[in-house]
Amino acid sequence: MEKISLILLLVAVICTVITVITEFTKDIGGLKKIPTSLQVLVTSIIVCELSVVTGTAFLKVQLVWYYPIAAFFAAFIIAIICTRGWDYIIDIFKRFYQGVGMDKKGGDGNKEEDNNG
Repeated sequence: MEKISLILLLVAVICTVITVITEFTKDIGGLKKIPTSLQVLVTSIIVCELSVVTGTAFLKVQLVWYYPIAAFFAAFIIAIICTRGWDYIIDIFKRFYQGVGMDKKGGDGNKEEDNNG
């Protein structure tokens, strides 16, 4: 449980850094012409890759080939959190990772009814 708390804290710090960088740079020169969500995605990829490299160096852990790949995919999730918020991600997890034994729900969140007469 402690590791999950640490991961969530790390994600929150990275999201904060990306949001601050985006807010200060989105009105500069050529960045005005691109969509903010694209800028957030590119910034997220850069910050996540740098975080992996600096984190492994700081913790004196050997950088394995799949760490940068995992950081690349994690950057997309972090970019979604930065652009749409935590609630959007929580809704996605609720939609796709319902616990075993939960009632099957329809698209509107209500229990599906048996319409066989």
